Formats: sequence, C-alpha cells, structure tokens
Amino acid sequence: MTSEVNRIDELIKRRIEHNRYDSRVDASRNFFPLQSSGGSQDVERDDRRDNWSVVELLKFYDRQFVRKAYLALLKRDADVEGMTHRLQQLQAGDLSRVELLFRLRYGTEGKEHKIRVSGLIPAFVMEKICRVPVVGVIPAYLRALFRLPRMHRDLEEIRGLIAMQKNDSDDMDRAIVDFQYRELGKIIERFDK
Repeated sequence: MTSEVNRIDELIKRRIEHNRYDSRVDASRNFFPLQSSGGSQDVERDDRRDNWSVVELLKFYDRQFVRKAYLALLKRDADVEGMTHRLQQLQAGDLSRVELLFRLRYGTEGKEHKIRVSGLIPAFVMEKICRVPVVGVIPAYLRALFRLPRMHRDLEEIRGLIAMQKNDSDDMDRAIVDFQYRELGKIIERFDK
C-alpha cells in the first residue's frame, strides 16, 4: 500500500513539474490526467524512459497491452482509431503482440523516439519463422515446449485470480442479500405498527 501511495505521489510531482516547466504548450492545454492502474507490475507512464525489454511489455494483454505499447514506444496514449484497429488485429490473430511492438517501434513515429527494446528483434524474427508454412511448425513446437513451465505458472496465477474474484463476488452477493433482508425487515416493521 505504501509503495502504491509513493508511486502516485511521485506521479503527481512529475506531472506538476511537467506542467510548470513546459512553456512550449499553452498552459490551459498543458494538463494530462493522471492514470493510475492497480498493479505493481504496471509499466509506469514515464516519458523520459527510453529503455525497455520485450518481456516487460509482453506482461500485458488486450487493451492494456496496446495502451502500454503506445505509452512506452510512442510516448503518447493510443488514439481511439489506433486502439480499435490494433485491438481488432490482435483479437483476429492478424497480428501478434511482438509484431505490434515491432511495427510501433520501427514505424515512422517510433523511429523518431529511438526507444530501445531489448529482445524485440530476436522475438520478431522467431515470430516470423514460426509463421512460415510447414517449416515454421518445428520452431513453433520447440518454442511452445520451452514456454510450458512459464505457461503453467501463468495458468496457476490465473486460477488464483479467478478464485479471488469469485470469493469477492460471493462476498458482495452475500452483502447485497443481507442488505435486502435488513431493508425488507424495516419495511415489514413499519407495516406491523
């Protein structure tokens, strides 16, 4: 809890400093809302950071992944069109997460920022090799075999998270039912008087 408070405090200080000293932009348009997520593994919104690892960025999925990729590689939030298009590509299987990182990093806008993403090129090459018909099957199987222990850990973590969410949901359901019984009891008492 304390580390999360410290992180939010640091984020606020950085945003105030950014707003105070950025004279290139009109002061009325110089505010960006703070965005705090709920995890310690979260990629911080740090515009000054220019070194990432592909492993750091691949911890995220779906909308959160696209958002983190844009923040890390392009130093901005994804626009609505970009977010929608990239999500559709990822969800349809037309584009892998590694390919998306590669396209963002080595696209026109990404080249301007010159962000270093360690492990991106080898991961991209492996992704391309695995997509080659017939020949790519063997590397794909070897890659899957190599990832099995990590996939097992991830699966156990997901099971734990699902169990926690179910417990929370059951607790909330029980609280709602208890509340309804109490309120119903109050209504019945009023009519009995």
